[in-house]
Amino acid sequence: MPRILHIARLTILLGCTLTLFLGGCTGVSVKDDQRPVEEVVNLAEQLVQSKAYAAAAHQYAIAILKDPVVGRYYLRRAELLERIDEDKEAHSTYERALEMVPEEDPDQIQIMHRLALIDANHLFKLDEAEELLQRLPGKSVERLDLAAFLYYQSSQYDVAISLLNKALERVRSADQKALLLYHAALIYVALGDQKNTFGSLYFAINNAEHLGLIRDIEQLWQEINVDPMGAPPALPES
Repeated sequence: MPRILHIARLTILLGCTLTLFLGGCTGVSVKDDQRPVEEVVNLAEQLVQSKAYAAAAHQYAIAILKDPVVGRYYLRRAELLERIDEDKEAHSTYERALEMVPEEDPDQIQIMHRLALIDANHLFKLDEAEELLQRLPGKSVERLDLAAFLYYQSSQYDVAISLLNKALERVRSADQKALLLYHAALIYVALGDQKNTFGSLYFAINNAEHLGLIRDIEQLWQEINVDPMGAPPALPES
């Protein structure tokens, strides 16, 4: 997209972004916040370390308003929102990122992937997830993973496992592998394959870094380990 058109779109959308992230007139005014964006991000990460996820998400909203074309700020804010089960707001954050972050930015792939997973796994917007699938690069890990997840949801488990195996050959990080194996675990649960379910979850639990993924793994672990006495099951650790 020509730079001048992107700047024009930013001008139009920035007012909407202010309302979206900081609650209109009751929110914090960025004009009154003189901190450099790096200071805002550092505070947000300190809050993450103390597990104050909602407060950290708010700081990332401020960072976004200060620098609205940086994809990683949207990704981190949405990740924090996923962790605290604010999936609709995370969805809105990813959608806003698609509008504000330049199309050539590498973060666009992650933004589309995470948005599609929110659509498919939590908000049941399968049509939107399928549209996003077509926009992801062919043969990318993200496209293979999303396609596998959609096949899983349509009960085509063999196809889904085949696609996940192809994606596993191309993983770039332990966290990415953890996501693929979490999705594999969902399939094995549906197949009643306890051995592969726990094998996949064991790796996923001990290698996941994305806070939304950790939330999803914890929820699945609790679902398949229901204690009749009501005690929450402990996650296995390496």
